[in-house]
Amino acid sequence: MRIAYVGPVPPHRGGIAQHGLRTVEAFERLGHEVVIESWQSLYPAALFKGERPSVLRRDGQVRFRLRWWNPLGWVLAGRRCRSADLIVFPWVTPFHAVAMWVLLRVASRSAVALVHNPEPHERMPLARLLLRMVMHRCEGSVVHAETAAAVMRARTRLERIAVTPHPPNLALGAEPMPERSPLRLLFLGFVRAYKGADLAIDAVAELRRRGVDLRLTIAGDFWEDPAPMREDLATRMLADVVELRVGYVPDEEIGSILAEHHLVVAPYRSATVSGIAPLAFAAGRPDLAVSVDPLDHTVVPDGPSVIPPLDAVAVIVEFFNVDAVVEQTHAHFPRQGIFGTYCPFDISIVVFNIDCTVLIDTRDLAGVPPPLQEIVAL
Repeated sequence: MRIAYVGPVPPHRGGIAQHGLRTVEAFERLGHEVVIESWQSLYPAALFKGERPSVLRRDGQVRFRLRWWNPLGWVLAGRRCRSADLIVFPWVTPFHAVAMWVLLRVASRSAVALVHNPEPHERMPLARLLLRMVMHRCEGSVVHAETAAAVMRARTRLERIAVTPHPPNLALGAEPMPERSPLRLLFLGFVRAYKGADLAIDAVAELRRRGVDLRLTIAGDFWEDPAPMREDLATRMLADVVELRVGYVPDEEIGSILAEHHLVVAPYRSATVSGIAPLAFAAGRPDLAVSVDPLDHTVVPDGPSVIPPLDAVAVIVEFFNVDAVVEQTHAHFPRQGIFGTYCPFDISIVVFNIDCTVLIDTRDLAGVPPPLQEIVAL
């Protein structure tokens, strides 16, 4: 089968590009030909400061020709996609809705959406209308959370909506825990208001006031100027406690930065899925986060993983009985992560289940990991 994947892949930065590339690789490992229609320009620079694609890091059929401002490019990409049997694309924001609708209409091929955010993090005009408009041209969608599936059922007329756990976007191995004192916390990824890095700082300040010995690292591209956060840390005398590593963390450094810390913290104000949590678990690190639905699949019984969606600062502060947390961390994550069993094969097989025109020979699944057995065929 010939598949056209339409979306960002490296060298575009971030979890969506990583997720896309791993999904493409899963299709290829199943023996299918994949061509990639990617973006040369995803957003206006004023909207997205982290877009800095540089050198192509993947061999094969990849075209970086799509631009958010060029309708002719959308039409030409749609024409090229006519040679495909199936189109797969990520849905992240309504900003690209018109481009995807034009491309899909011109291509006139079966399509499946990998829906990361059924609703945008920031309020956008006509968001629901644009979602329905694009999904009307799809056979179905794949989501990584039951809450996201519920939104898709409420907002669209799609009958085929599959839920599968979010796989780690990178192949990581578990590393031994660092020394037990101080307790080292990590906030990893794009620093945006909805992700609650400021809440993590507030919790650290309160814990330090109570005499807890801990450190926090905030590592990633900042959506806004980091200067106000630096000033706040200096004012609260936390500059030596909270380290800001401003700038995108390259894929090859993710494993080492996780290995330096005991816990990953993600006090989201709102979210339907987390790409950081599966990375943390694959590396043998628990994730302390609000209870975003897909994280329910990754909780270690009686272990430190996910906190309920209450007042994040209060919950983090009450959660930290340091001796107990560190003991449980070492007990539950001594050698390996708990998320490593989920993989991009899950996504690729679900896509084929949605596209009812495709029949999978069970012999094609030799060597595919066991979690595929958990996926419900649509």
